[in-house]
Amino acid sequence: MAKAQRVGRPRDPAVETRALEAARAVYAERGWSGFSLDEVARRSGIGKGSLYLRWPNKAALLVAAVRERTRFIAEIDTGELRADLVEFARGWMEYLGADEGALTSRLGVDAQFSPELAESLADDPYPEHIRATRAIVRRGIERGELPPGASVALIADLIAGAVSNHVSATPLHLRGQVWAESAGYLAELVDTVLAGVHARS
Repeated sequence: MAKAQRVGRPRDPAVETRALEAARAVYAERGWSGFSLDEVARRSGIGKGSLYLRWPNKAALLVAAVRERTRFIAEIDTGELRADLVEFARGWMEYLGADEGALTSRLGVDAQFSPELAESLADDPYPEHIRATRAIVRRGIERGELPPGASVALIADLIAGAVSNHVSATPLHLRGQVWAESAGYLAELVDTVLAGVHARS
């Protein structure tokens, strides 16, 4: 009779979550110059060996940690293009205005001065949040809500870029008030972009 196959110790599903949370916290406090796998391991309670099993270096871990918080975009699907774009604009504004969203801007700046970070970002030039945003527009084209020749990248970039500029131009002490009154602005932004697309068709 054959021996039963031995099953190895199952991976802890919470390990990755703890590592990414610790990575974001270290980066927020210390920036890229103070970011280290040793500190992430200490705060997360995860050995460096386990971290290296998942990420080849500290830059890859940091990029994954910062980008992980944009997964909400892939969950947006109301069945209607305008509603999807308004929901994306709202979520993107809240994300960029939060502490963790600010890490996205910091990462881009740090990558300009760190070849290691720049290389990790280049490994995935079209990350999940960009693909998910463009998927919203593609679904609208497939449903006939946009003309077949509409530029997916342009529409996604116009909305994401306008929101990003709105966040960066809003003083910190006014953000709470602006965010609370943002529904009209975001709806008008989406309507303006869609009107422009239809006007050109």
